[in-house]
Amino acid sequence: MDQKTLLKLALTISLLGIIALLIISNILELPLSNISEITNNKLDKKIKIRGEIFNIKSYDKNNFQIISIKDSTGKVDITTDKILPLKNNQKIEVQGKITDYKQYLQIQAEKILLIK
Repeated sequence: MDQKTLLKLALTISLLGIIALLIISNILELPLSNISEITNNKLDKKIKIRGEIFNIKSYDKNNFQIISIKDSTGKVDITTDKILPLKNNQKIEVQGKITDYKQYLQIQAEKILLIK
C-alpha cells in the first residue's frame, strides 16, 4: 500500500473509533443512587439521584440556585448555575458531581429532570 492509502485508512479508522466512543458514552448511564450513598469517599465522582424538592434559594444576580431535595434516606443540596422554574414538592432526577462546600457535601448539577 502506498502512503496516501494508509493515511486515508488510518483517518477512517480513527473517525469510526471516535464515533463509537460517542455512541457508547451516550448509551452508558449512571446507576440511580440513594442520597445516603453520598459520602466523602465519592467526592468529585458523578452520581444520579432522585428526590423531592423541599427548599429552593435563587440568586438572580449571580444566576445561581440551590435546590434542597430529600428521599427516604436523606437530604442534599443541589447547586446549579441556572435559575430553573421549580417548586417545592416536585420530584426531580439529578445527575452531577459530588462536591464539598465548607465541609458540607452537595451536588453540582449537570442535568436536572422533572419526574412526573
